[in-house]
Amino acid sequence: MKNQEPKNRPAWQKYVFNHHVLLLLVGVIIVFFIVIFIKGWGVKIDDDFINKHGVYTDGRDCYDNLQPLLDGNGNLLANHKPHGILFFGNGSFAEDRDSEKGVVNMIAAQTGSTVYNCAVEGSLLAAQSPSLKYTSSGLDVYNFYWLCIYLTWDEELDYFEWLEEQPDARILPETEYLKETLDTIDMSKIDTIAIMYDGSDYLASSLYYNEQNPTDIMTFAGNLAAGIDVLQAKYPEIRIIVLSPTYAYGEDEKGNPVSSDLKEYNKLKNREALSSYMIKEGEATGERGITFIDNLYGTFDEDEAPEYLKDQIHLNQKGRELLVKRFIGALTLYDEN
Repeated sequence: MKNQEPKNRPAWQKYVFNHHVLLLLVGVIIVFFIVIFIKGWGVKIDDDFINKHGVYTDGRDCYDNLQPLLDGNGNLLANHKPHGILFFGNGSFAEDRDSEKGVVNMIAAQTGSTVYNCAVEGSLLAAQSPSLKYTSSGLDVYNFYWLCIYLTWDEELDYFEWLEEQPDARILPETEYLKETLDTIDMSKIDTIAIMYDGSDYLASSLYYNEQNPTDIMTFAGNLAAGIDVLQAKYPEIRIIVLSPTYAYGEDEKGNPVSSDLKEYNKLKNREALSSYMIKEGEATGERGITFIDNLYGTFDEDEAPEYLKDQIHLNQKGRELLVKRFIGALTLYDEN
């Protein structure tokens, strides 16, 4: 026997409670919230900003992710000028640190910021060992993660005293300034921490990522993630900006430059091109809601590299100027009016 319609049922109920109509309504509601989510996600960057700050619009892939600093309620915390910026890294931040042509000093001059340059030339992002004092060279004392621990630790640490006691340790020129800065800096005057490590880890065959341990400090992306976690836990009110490596050439067996999209250096495992280091950096920063500047593709790519590099990896002055322009664009995007 066929199901019978209830007697005396109003005609409108036949349509309102029809299951096809209900499914349609559910679909409309889902689409509505998807549209609201997409339109409300992030901050739209207009063409004037893109043109002014050198973000390319020629269709190339670019992994920039310019994030604001938010309070616990999700409200925007605008930057107050003049900025106080603490820099960590190697390469581009460390070179010509005492010259007006150095990247950090150019940023200070163009923005009126007070800057503290804790970048160490010749250092790597991936640590050499899981514990600070296991390497006879002592280079891990200059490693990003351990510098973050030194900066944030509530008790006095003896990194640099230990380093001086090691007969085989390499004591780098920045050591005295680095220790004094980390010991005396007033972090209440810092609104931005900038981090940039170049392609040296790629050239040195550092592991780029550990799937079993995303904060493995002996990997490129893991060390960055672990250090950022330390900084965010201690200084949630400070905005963090991470800059990827700029393009760097690999080398073939004869020492000739080759594409870093083709040359895979790591001879142990996770053999990857330079782009994989950058992408994993981007993923780590995205998970932590901080700004990421893609220098590998967004600042200049392989075809343009000869115009901005003075050798295989180091920026010439034109390259430095482009990097400064890109950084200032991200730094000032969320400044108060």
